Amino acid sequence: VVSTQSTGGINAEYGTFTLPSKLNNQVCNDIVLTGRTFTGKEAEKIGVVVKSVPSRSMVLEESMTLASQIVTTTSPNATHETIKLLRKPYLDIMDSQLQLEAEAQARCFASNDFKIALASVKNKTLPVFD
Repeated sequence: VVSTQSTGGINAEYGTFTLPSKLNNQVCNDIVLTGRTFTGKEAEKIGVVVKSVPSRSMVLEESMTLASQIVTTTSPNATHETIKLLRKPYLDIMDSQLQLEAEAQARCFASNDFKIALASVKNKTLPVFD
């Protein structure tokens, strides 16, 4: 649950593992490749969060309502086992995906593009890549 007034984004390291399974390819590419931020309302619309509420003061209350619905309608064991089953496909491939991301980051940090990007930040200019 998030406030419609909130803005945020997705860290690229999380985006390549989590987002492709949750969002359509165009939205995923947009968010991960541009690094743009979005509102709580848009986060709900695209499926990043379950629900958005009009104000930040309502986030905790709505979260507690959702949690209460879970704990009052399902046994603790069933809830625990269901959560494990829902997460299993992701956990099975997470280690290999994180390894691929680490290797990709190492290649990026060793590239000339990285040096150009750092220089552009230092000089407060737009990067011009080869």
